[in-house]
Amino acid sequence: MLKLSLTMLILCAVTADAATLLNISIVHSYHKEYAWEQSLTSGLLDTLPKNATLDHFYLDTKRLPKTQHEERAKTVLQQLAASQPDLIILCDDNAAKYLGPHLKNGSTPVVYVGINRNPRDYGLFPALNMTGILERPLLKRSLHSMCRLVNPDDTKVLVLFDSDSTSDAVLHEAFKGESYFNLGKVRVELKQFELLENWQNALRNAKAEGFDTVYIGLYHTLRNSVGEHVPDAEVIAWANAHAPVPIFAFWDFAVGKGKTIGGHVLSGRDQGLAGGEIVTEILNGRPPAAIPPRSAKEGSYQFSIHELNRFGITLPQKIRQQAVMLP
Repeated sequence: MLKLSLTMLILCAVTADAATLLNISIVHSYHKEYAWEQSLTSGLLDTLPKNATLDHFYLDTKRLPKTQHEERAKTVLQQLAASQPDLIILCDDNAAKYLGPHLKNGSTPVVYVGINRNPRDYGLFPALNMTGILERPLLKRSLHSMCRLVNPDDTKVLVLFDSDSTSDAVLHEAFKGESYFNLGKVRVELKQFELLENWQNALRNAKAEGFDTVYIGLYHTLRNSVGEHVPDAEVIAWANAHAPVPIFAFWDFAVGKGKTIGGHVLSGRDQGLAGGEIVTEILNGRPPAAIPPRSAKEGSYQFSIHELNRFGITLPQKIRQQAVMLP
C-alpha cells in the first residue's frame, strides 16, 4: 500500500499540470566540452519538452582525480535539493553511481542514460521513481568484423582502455573480467593504463609484439608522469600519428581524419534520444517503475575515408552500403 501511494504521489507531481512542467535537471558525469557529452546532450535537447527549463550540472569526473568525485557529487546533490526539479536525468555511470542511491524512491522521477554497468550494481533497480537507458557497446561484434579486414586468417588485436570507472564498467559487462580470449580466429588482448606514457608504449610496440590491429577504447582520463590530466584530443592525435598498425574505435567520437579508421560504433546522440523518449513517457503519465530499463540503438558503421586510404583498407560492399562515410 505504501509503495502504491508513493508511486501515485510521483505521478501526481509530474502529471498534475504537464503544460507548466518547466524544470528538468540534467547531471552529466563528465565536462561540457567532452564530445560524448555534447553528442548525448544534442539527443536530449531534440526530444525533451520545448517548454522545459533545463539546468545542467557537470561532475567533471574525466578530468578530476577520483579522490574528488564524491565531494563533487555532494555539491551537485545540494544544488539539486535547492533547485527542486520536476525530473532529473543522470547521464552516464558516475552520475548514476554517486547520485542515484541518494535519489532512489524519492518523490522526483529519475531517468538514467548511458549506463554501462547493470543498474543493480549501483542499487538503482528496482526503484519506484527510476528507469533509463543502458549503453551496451557491441565490442565483440565490432572486433570480429573489423579485424578480419586487416587479416582474414589468424588475427591478433590489442584493445586499449584507460583506468576510468567507465572503462571498468564497459569491460566488466562486455568481457566479464577477461584479459585474453579468442573470437574464432581473432585473438584479443585487453590492456588498461592510468599513465599516458604506458598507454603510448603499448600502442607504439603493438606491431613488434605481433598485433595486426589496435582498438582504441576510452582514453579520456590518462595522466602524465606528474599526475596532470592529458586532453583527449591530444591523446587520439598522438595515436593517429604513431600507430604502427591500423587503429579502430568503439565510439563515434574517435572516428575521423586524424583519429581512427572507424568501426561499428556507438553514438552519444542515440543515448540522448532514447533517454528523452523515456522522459516523454513519464511526463505523459506512465510510472517510471512500469518502464523497464532498455538499450538504445545498437550503433552503426562509421569510417573515415582518409584513414581507410591511409592504411590501404577496402570495405566489403555489404558494410560500405550500411556505413556513414566521414572525410
